[in-house]
Amino acid sequence: MRPVSLTIAALVFLVCLALLGMPESVCAAEQPDWLKKDTVDRLFPQAAAYTGPMSGKPPAMPVYSAGRPIGFLFSTDELTDVVGFSGTPFNFVVGLDLQGKIVGVVLVEHHEPIIDYNSMGAQLTRFIEQYTGLDLGGSVSFSGQGTPGGIDGISGATVSARAFHHAIVQSARLVARSRGLTAGAASAAMIDTVNFAPLTWSELIAAGAVERIRINGGKAGTGSQDVALELHAAVVNPASIGRNLLGPMRYGEHVVPYSPQDLIVMLMGKGPYSFVGTRVFDTGTFDRIRIAQGARTFVLERKPKHYQYLPFVSAKGAPKFDEIGLFRIPAESGIDVLAPWQVVVVMGDGSGSGAQKREFKLSYSLPSRFVLPPAEPSAQEPLDAPWRESWRAQARNIVVLGLGLLVLTVLLIAMDRLTRHARLYQALRIGFLLFTLVWIGWIAGAQLSIINVFAWLGGLINGNGLAVLLADPLLCVLMAFVVVSFVIWGRGVFCGWLCPFGALQELLAKLARVVSFPQWSPSYRAHRMLWPLKYVSLAVLAVATLHGLQTMAVAAEIEPFKTVISLRMDRAWPFVVYALVLLAAGLFVERAFCRFLCPLGAAMAIGGRLRMRRFTLLKRRPECGSPCQLCANRCPIQAIAPSGAINMDECFYCLDCQVIHNDATVCPPLVYEAKRNRKTGVAAPTRIPGAE
Repeated sequence: MRPVSLTIAALVFLVCLALLGMPESVCAAEQPDWLKKDTVDRLFPQAAAYTGPMSGKPPAMPVYSAGRPIGFLFSTDELTDVVGFSGTPFNFVVGLDLQGKIVGVVLVEHHEPIIDYNSMGAQLTRFIEQYTGLDLGGSVSFSGQGTPGGIDGISGATVSARAFHHAIVQSARLVARSRGLTAGAASAAMIDTVNFAPLTWSELIAAGAVERIRINGGKAGTGSQDVALELHAAVVNPASIGRNLLGPMRYGEHVVPYSPQDLIVMLMGKGPYSFVGTRVFDTGTFDRIRIAQGARTFVLERKPKHYQYLPFVSAKGAPKFDEIGLFRIPAESGIDVLAPWQVVVVMGDGSGSGAQKREFKLSYSLPSRFVLPPAEPSAQEPLDAPWRESWRAQARNIVVLGLGLLVLTVLLIAMDRLTRHARLYQALRIGFLLFTLVWIGWIAGAQLSIINVFAWLGGLINGNGLAVLLADPLLCVLMAFVVVSFVIWGRGVFCGWLCPFGALQELLAKLARVVSFPQWSPSYRAHRMLWPLKYVSLAVLAVATLHGLQTMAVAAEIEPFKTVISLRMDRAWPFVVYALVLLAAGLFVERAFCRFLCPLGAAMAIGGRLRMRRFTLLKRRPECGSPCQLCANRCPIQAIAPSGAINMDECFYCLDCQVIHNDATVCPPLVYEAKRNRKTGVAAPTRIPGAE
């Protein structure tokens, strides 16, 4: 019925126009759903007609008055691939006049759970109103705090507001540029933040997007002997440079919110000489590097919005670096993002009577292919979905993670044989825990959080769950493996083997026992009373989610994962103190947080209920629990009941009980059987009748 009703409405509208004698025509049959008369009236009240179908590249709808064009209408959803914090889609209709100014923005569709219309509707309205009259030719920045061209965010929904800002400004610049509008769109050269092409590391080098200097033996050059510092530099403002080097997620977070006129530089160094140094932590400024342009020098500062530590380079084929930093110099400081500049590297502090300070310079000039020249229409927005870029950029890490999961699968399948060799098994387990902590957690940044779980569930409810899941390839692979492991092994595989924070707790507990820290184990009854606390924390977070993901994100700080793993303690002191308290508690009560407070552990325990009950890999004997209590007493997390049964909802699959089970010199039933066989002269069996 919908197409019929639309056709009838279009015919009635055309008849009305004819009767009124208006010269403009409307081709409504091919108009997009977002194009409504009230939307046009709000953005262009003087409009007499708007024509269709959508035309041009990118597509936009011309608007007319008195037979002459007055502007364009377009949809952010059709021109950009930006989604909200939880992966939910949104759509704004933007009006652009012929001077390259935004005449207004209308919200058409929005499902972002962070913004609750009941409490934040007024803030959202004020946010949208800021774009009216915005000149794309001037500086446009997010969180402008009332400055010209500055857009204030939405308090309590910064991530969503940044996504909105990105979509509105990028789509407007694309239309303005493609139509040759004079004000700010074609009157001067500008950074190409619109067009994107996937480029590997070697292609970026060949294109001149990344420059390098080698400092060896006190000299600068390209030789490889005695290299003190090999420094690479790149301007990441252009989409084809920044999105390849940073990945789409970090590009959207650290580049898109700022003005294209700001200089945002990525410095990547390796070698014994640190370009970051140590004084910056006391002074707040980097004393070993600075930016020079002409006669001006720009000091680099370690403060929010001006510096960001990065763990790795996302470009395919990129080498590993010892230090990676993202530095931003605002346009207001006088920097010219299109002009050549230099990185000045200072070696030696110049203090003392015989000390020398040497300076080396890396020259950089942005290649013309990443600049939109005057009066030159740009091509089009990238056609690739953002998740495809993420998977390509993370290809190497995906392979490493896949190999790690393959090794873990082999270990679990061969656990019966491995646990017969206690020292070998413990060495393998410690090695894998180190891999989980160092590589999965600190290097790859694949620490799963309860926030991820709620975001995925929200995406499934909103019909965009797959896009949200695919946005982070490492977490996607990790979660797929965990879901499969639920069916075979239960929740213990993730919590016991793949959680970086859990691995850190267990490694610290092992170290505590080596240095004879006193250990405390609550009674089994007290332990059972403490277990449900993590389900309470999960329920509280679920309730917080009803008030928006932003509220839930605050409540999710009960997890210390972000502080310890993602940010490596580089946070405000209350977060650090909280994390240290939890780690200290784990020295005396092994995995105290995992056992009693972790909401993610509670969610994993619920998922672990998918385990096939009849498919039990952990071996037990009739004597377990009565009379033998050895495994129950030695279980580091007290997941074995006095009856001898293993509580798989709490088991972390450390397999300590299986080591005992297979050790003929430790397991009481095997020891007893061996003694009895020696008396009767029968060889001791490796297993006794009745073993499961």
